[in-house]
Amino acid sequence: MNKPIRLTGIDLCRGLAAFAVILVHSGDETWGIPISDRAIQFRYLFYFAVPFFLAASFYFSTKKLPLNISISFWQKKFSRIIIPYLVWSLFYVISKTAIFLLTHNNSQIQQLLSDPLAITFLGAASYHLYFLPLLFSGTLLLPLANYFNRQQNSLTLLFLFSGLSLIIYQLLLASNNSFDLGNYTAFPNILKLISTTSWLDSSFRIILVNLAWIVRCLPYFFIAMLINQLFKKYNCQLFYRQPVIILIFFSFLYVNIIGNNFLPKAVSEIAIAFLLLLLGISISPSLKNNTLISNLGLCSFGIYLIHPFVKSAIEIIIVKLIPQLTQSISVISMLVYSIFTFLVSWLLIAILLKNKAFCKYI
Repeated sequence: MNKPIRLTGIDLCRGLAAFAVILVHSGDETWGIPISDRAIQFRYLFYFAVPFFLAASFYFSTKKLPLNISISFWQKKFSRIIIPYLVWSLFYVISKTAIFLLTHNNSQIQQLLSDPLAITFLGAASYHLYFLPLLFSGTLLLPLANYFNRQQNSLTLLFLFSGLSLIIYQLLLASNNSFDLGNYTAFPNILKLISTTSWLDSSFRIILVNLAWIVRCLPYFFIAMLINQLFKKYNCQLFYRQPVIILIFFSFLYVNIIGNNFLPKAVSEIAIAFLLLLLGISISPSLKNNTLISNLGLCSFGIYLIHPFVKSAIEIIIVKLIPQLTQSISVISMLVYSIFTFLVSWLLIAILLKNKAFCKYI
């Protein structure tokens, strides 16, 4: 009874989220070629990836309480988040520098290395690496889990703080103070007010970005705790019934497709993330012992981390074999890029994970 059961449905959703990230990066306005309105609308359907990864992370982090917050706890978090972040940051800096040198693009090298603090702390080595320091910032909230777990009225408090944290996150988004991935900044007006010397300005920028990340993680933390507490307190067998699974599935589709039209952005983001999480949990009994899906779940984070490098290689091949796909961005071109990038990335990570040393660092 105490043997942990792998939630295969979550593995499937992790793989779907990894594919969603790749599709979003397989065609946007930064490519400098025409993009159809249909492609833009199609791309918007796949922005659930990072929210889902956050929801899943906080759900599993707060599943078994109380947490043993000790030096070994932080060492484990450091080895699972920061070490892969540093390894992949170094990998992308070296690989990009080598490519720019081979193509005699010295200006790009200067641009890449112009902000070493952002590369070190904010994920500027590649556009997708910011998620790792974001996740680590969110883990700073975990000691609060023990406090709320000890309270007799914990459910009431969690409901209250879930709503309050959603409001705070919505205010962050509405005021345009959230993390700007393009400039690697947050709270731009505050940053202008306190701007002094260059090194102090960079320090304030890192502090403000981490503050924005923590604000973003607050509703994920409280809602994940709330779901775990509800599962423990009430009999959730009905949760795995087919009608409930169908209801969750169509609720996810509905909010994902038109949620931004009638919901505040923060509410829409959080709802999509946790609906997909609940869907993954509810379908797990139907997918148990599926080794392919379990492998996909194990490889999903590696797929996320390696996909820009693979996508660049796939792009070179597509330019030579199917040049018409590179003249404009369409739904078909995005699918071609993303499917091939996803499959090759999955294969590479599955091979690398057979080596224990690679498992530890990637």
